[in-house]
Amino acid sequence: MAEQRGDMNYEDIMTLFRQENRSPQLTKVDPALYDRISAYIKSIRKESEREIAMNPSSHASMMLNDQLKKAIDKAKRVYELRTRKISLIALRKVSGDSPDTSNLTPDELVLFSSMTSVLLAHKDSNADFETLGPRLARQEEMVEVQTMKKEEPKAKAKADEPGADAESERLVMARVLEDMPTFAGVDRDYKLRKEDIVSIPKSFADTMLSHCKIKHICSS
Repeated sequence: MAEQRGDMNYEDIMTLFRQENRSPQLTKVDPALYDRISAYIKSIRKESEREIAMNPSSHASMMLNDQLKKAIDKAKRVYELRTRKISLIALRKVSGDSPDTSNLTPDELVLFSSMTSVLLAHKDSNADFETLGPRLARQEEMVEVQTMKKEEPKAKAKADEPGADAESERLVMARVLEDMPTFAGVDRDYKLRKEDIVSIPKSFADTMLSHCKIKHICSS
């Protein structure tokens, strides 16, 4: 005799998957949806294991095992579809919209809140595209203080050495490893972006190499 599987059955899960797959919006579901799915899968798994233990080649055992696999697969697909839609709702929320969240289950509301918090934190630190955000602004200050000013005593110390000027102005070809704020060179301003291949004076290249901001290719 089949075991009681609560108020959800195999066809309920198949129907839920078809509805969620067809709809671009979150469908209205029971707030206890995931608990009900979990209870059904646990019960059919127990029933399948019992039938297999009695007769693994029987029609009942093969049918239950097939239903179990399909139910798990479609339940996972439902979760993935709904999670993807929730992420889009969170993006709309962060963009200033007021999306409808009435079709979210209590568990999904927690997920939505977490996604929104993460997206807001990321937006706050990167939204100002004129200044490239506060994090890059702090990096700019660091480069100005630690990189550009560090060259002054070195250049002064070698000013009287023969060939010092020629050595410091020798061009070095390098690949840029990360975006950098614009800085002034002897005859031009440098605006370096990640993956650029550039020729820069050795005096600048040495400092950038020490800070792992470029990778040396060759010199001329």
